[in-house]
Amino acid sequence: MTPPDTSTEKRQFHRIPETVTITVKKIAYPMTDDAAVEGIGKNISAGGVCFAVPQPYEPGDLLNLQVNLTGWQRHKNSYAAVIDDALAMAPLTAVAKVAWCRAKTDTQNYDIGVTFENIYEDDFKALKKYLAPQ
Repeated sequence: MTPPDTSTEKRQFHRIPETVTITVKKIAYPMTDDAAVEGIGKNISAGGVCFAVPQPYEPGDLLNLQVNLTGWQRHKNSYAAVIDDALAMAPLTAVAKVAWCRAKTDTQNYDIGVTFENIYEDDFKALKKYLAPQ
């Protein structure tokens, strides 16, 4: 008989620490002219990302994210990233849903946890390869 799992870890995907810049824009209807917000990524997994930004978002909000992961493009099944420097430096773009938002006590920022909702299949495969242990 196996003992019951008593850990509090409920994540489906392993997260790795990754300090990167992230550009965030809320997706809302009707469309608004709100500017994108710059944030700092704290960790990332194939399921989502945690980042800090200067404004709060509500759980359930949909966000357009551009995550600047250096080197993730080399895991795509394409030679274009090898040939085109701009493509090789392109950010990972995804639609994500806010899972939680917490005010940070030491700064005026907010930690945001999101799950990826929509991401190109090739980009998702490349992200999983990027995150895989070497």
